[in-house]
Amino acid sequence: MKKVIKISNLIGMELEVNIRSVIEENLNILDDSYGGDRDIEADLGGYVVIAENIEDIEILKQDKLQGLIPEYTDIIECSEGVNWTSSLFLISSDYSIIVVTTEELYKFLLE
Repeated sequence: MKKVIKISNLIGMELEVNIRSVIEENLNILDDSYGGDRDIEADLGGYVVIAENIEDIEILKQDKLQGLIPEYTDIIECSEGVNWTSSLFLISSDYSIIVVTTEELYKFLLE
């Protein structure tokens, strides 16, 4: 699992261009609304999580996302043939976690 707090965290990550674009767009929204230097543990806003396997999904479901369903989910169409999803989970009125994962793993996120 990769927690992405700032766009600079994406440096060195091998992500398909459409996935990177969606993550950057979400981070820009959080930065514009809550500040680029926010402390994700103490301040409002939130962050993006890239869930790469079933273990990541289970950790999220047992911790931060326990009992929550996504407010919305977008499909990220990728050129490599494996589509991804971006799902917004509202933890509170001013704090969210955006989970980016494959369509296959997304099914486990909803269980």
